[in-house]
Amino acid sequence: MKKLAASWLALALCCLLLAPSALAAGRYPEKDHLPVDFADMAYTGYDGAALRSALAGLEEIAASPAIRTEDAGTRAEVESLYGRILSEVDQLSTQSALIGIRYDANGADQEAADESAALAELSVQLFDECFQTLALLADTPYQDILERDAGPEAVEQLRSYQALTDREAALYQEQERLVQAYDQTMAQPVQVTVDGRVWTEEALAQDQELDDETWWEIRARLERERNRAAGEIFLQLVRVRTEIARENGYDSYADYAYRETYGRDYTAENIQTVREAAKRYWVPLEVRLADAVSERELRSLDVRTRACGDGILDAVQPYMGRIDQELAETFAFMRQYHLCDIAPSESKLPVGYTVGLPAYGSAFIFDSPYGDHQDYATLIHEFGHFNETFHSAESDLWSSFHIDVGEIHSQGLEVLFTAYAEEMFGPEGGRAFYWSTISNMVSSVLDGCMYDEFQEAVYSDPDLTLEEVNRLFKDVSQEYGYPYEEDEEESYFWAEVPHTFQSPMYYISYATSALSALDLWLLSLEDRDRAVDVYLELAAMGMSRPYRETVEAVGLRDIFRGKTMRLLADGIQDRLAAETGERPGGGALPVKILAVAGGCAAAGIAVGALLGRQRRRRQTAAAEDPWEPF
Repeated sequence: MKKLAASWLALALCCLLLAPSALAAGRYPEKDHLPVDFADMAYTGYDGAALRSALAGLEEIAASPAIRTEDAGTRAEVESLYGRILSEVDQLSTQSALIGIRYDANGADQEAADESAALAELSVQLFDECFQTLALLADTPYQDILERDAGPEAVEQLRSYQALTDREAALYQEQERLVQAYDQTMAQPVQVTVDGRVWTEEALAQDQELDDETWWEIRARLERERNRAAGEIFLQLVRVRTEIARENGYDSYADYAYRETYGRDYTAENIQTVREAAKRYWVPLEVRLADAVSERELRSLDVRTRACGDGILDAVQPYMGRIDQELAETFAFMRQYHLCDIAPSESKLPVGYTVGLPAYGSAFIFDSPYGDHQDYATLIHEFGHFNETFHSAESDLWSSFHIDVGEIHSQGLEVLFTAYAEEMFGPEGGRAFYWSTISNMVSSVLDGCMYDEFQEAVYSDPDLTLEEVNRLFKDVSQEYGYPYEEDEEESYFWAEVPHTFQSPMYYISYATSALSALDLWLLSLEDRDRAVDVYLELAAMGMSRPYRETVEAVGLRDIFRGKTMRLLADGIQDRLAAETGERPGGGALPVKILAVAGGCAAAGIAVGALLGRQRRRRQTAAAEDPWEPF
């Protein structure tokens, strides 16, 4: 039996938090959006008294004879109490979001950290109490009140709901503490001493006189020190999460997360076929894409994209209406009420996400920018999440979290924006932005598979030492195209990816969704209007249905079927060949063929992986017909 409170906490720790929302006209359901500026959304905390009062009222009715027969007066009272419960849960989620934004904006300062941890602990308790109380309505004449919002499946789960044990509550509290410890560790500079001089990452970046060999040696030592500090926290998290999984009847946290946290309609076993296809056909494709854009084009792009905050918003906004008028209206609402913070700040944690503000019928975008063209892509990406969250009509108590679908909302908008790259950045910069977007999407496929395979392996053996974890990551990442020197036995940079700590087993959603987004992009090259319609249909569907079901419903290809993985890679390769004047139709070369193609290919892998390493620091039901190896 899925424990709803346990799943809620796991979702709350993810980089993307979702909640109710929507616009009153067109394809979306009606929903109120309060015209409140973000500056006026005060964090007041939440004590749970009003929510518990409503729960107590419902419990009193459930214990009385009135619950056994249909009565108009009783129904009105139950509906009123239920409405208060939903409203208070929205307040709880909104206050959690506001303190989370403050926490990230202020470098995980201690006051915000304490507030956030206390509210997270209270939230687990309150959601547990909600589910226990609402379960009392199951098998009564008033069951339909729940089914209206939650659906029959959730009511069925409530029938056998098990209250959170003290042991589970303690495990979730410890998990939150460790995640905060990771945030605070990453917010602090690391230092090493080399030849009597103390080095930090900032000092290394500013030094212009070091020779290359010394620079790389210091950089490697700083990376190892960061890995050591964060890695010890990770080992503790693995053990805590393994206990959470076992408390819920699972041997592995990976299986628990796939099923309970993310509600996927595919398993970790199913995804192995996608990983193998990615290694064989998508690793060499990433190399070719890395070679498609010259350094001169990238420099031209970065010159044209020297902007931040309102400058980026100004550049992106006109094109939303070119895709869809309702997108433009939602973007304008976001700007009018300052529902995004993408400005640079030294105090920000290095994260980017969208979070729901259900009490206001809205959402908020938070990002710590890079200062280059990636900031435009990030805004477009996050606005895809914002639009879905803004329009979702689900109550926050029952909100769905099929994140594989949610990431198509973001990545799909990115690929649709490639059509405007030249208008936004000129011919040379536009070409660089266009192919950088596609290249990053291909990297998302590989990153998603790589980190998922790594994390699954770690959680299958939770007693690994840090040295063994580093060796494991080196072995896995090497299969996905990362180059290493012959004497390198360990790899350390995995510890700089926040998802691994904050939302484990999330990363595969970047791969599944990127594959569908790329399928959408290929469709847009043949029929732009149809591709836009598919995207808008996806956005209107929200995240209420799981990945494979949703993709099938809108007519995109199933990545688990037949030769889909290779066909998608071939389609991208053919488009690149046509754009560069090469002979199309050659398809994506398998890794074994590419490996013997000569020194230039090997150099391309090294360059592609080095660029990818910088990019990847950002990123943050059984299949009926699985992919067949060739």
